[in-house]
Amino acid sequence: MKAKKNTFWALFFILLLGCAFKGSVCLMCANRDYLPLLEKVISKSRKTLYISELYFHEDHTTGRLIFLLNKAVDRGVDIKCILEDSISYNSGSVADLSRIGVQAKLDGEDIFSHAKFIVADGETVIVGSTNLSETSMDRNNETNVLIKDKIIGGWFNEYFLAAWNGEKEPESVSAGRFRMIASGKLSDTFVELFSTVRRRILIIIYGIKIYPDEPDNPVMKVITSLADAQKRGVKTEVVFEISDYNDTLNEMTKRAQEFFEKNGIRTFYENRKTITHAKLVIADDSVVVGSSNWGYGGFKLYREANVLIKDKKLADKFEKYFEKVKQSGNYPQGGL
Repeated sequence: MKAKKNTFWALFFILLLGCAFKGSVCLMCANRDYLPLLEKVISKSRKTLYISELYFHEDHTTGRLIFLLNKAVDRGVDIKCILEDSISYNSGSVADLSRIGVQAKLDGEDIFSHAKFIVADGETVIVGSTNLSETSMDRNNETNVLIKDKIIGGWFNEYFLAAWNGEKEPESVSAGRFRMIASGKLSDTFVELFSTVRRRILIIIYGIKIYPDEPDNPVMKVITSLADAQKRGVKTEVVFEISDYNDTLNEMTKRAQEFFEKNGIRTFYENRKTITHAKLVIADDSVVVGSSNWGYGGFKLYREANVLIKDKKLADKFEKYFEKVKQSGNYPQGGL
């Protein structure tokens, strides 16, 4: 059984690493798919491996990653890792990563680093919502994509090195079906995207803060464009996280849910027993995944990593994921 499993992954990665000459998305990477793919990306890296994460929580699951990172260092891979400085245990993780030869450091105090991506050899990228922790990788609902493309990988390389060196990050750029979205540009991307949608807008939101008295706030502009799409007859549905421990999050979500419903947007809650940390937008045949929550900070202030992909097959796969999360909910439309 183990030999068959290893053969499967070997064949999978041969196909994966060879199928994206034109920048195709090779895999939707959600929930329990993330960890085995990340392990393979680390194991296959040969020259560089750059990691930008909110945190690195040391536990049983991430211990496997430390082992693989150590092996990568031993074979000569240049590994750099940036973690957010405001997370208390990140300083210990930086110290432990440094002991195995990873060049690790905390981000500066001038910006909140919320991006979650890994880029290997300037070509293979995993980007999305998953944090490096047992909870995130083994339990949560999370949404990511794995992409192999030299242009996209090069952009993420440049983005990482700019953060590493304290320089200005690259601007948003399009390459084929992809658009890499620079920090501070996500709300503009959503408004543009929603203005032309004709069939469906399906959204999973972890954290949201609305500003009803600030119509020019980027969050409210996005919600207005979403409501306008609904008025045009577009199917608009949003699934919110409901927490069994975070009352502050639930209060903000409830205010947003009521505002959405008032504007004709159908809303649902996922299963209280599962943390739905995913950040997903499906708009007709386009998908946006990444790290940003729906707040002024996530839209304008923080260092984030988001990508837009125009791909009908991918959008349809993510729609199935959306429906699965929606149907798992314990709470009917509009109820908390």
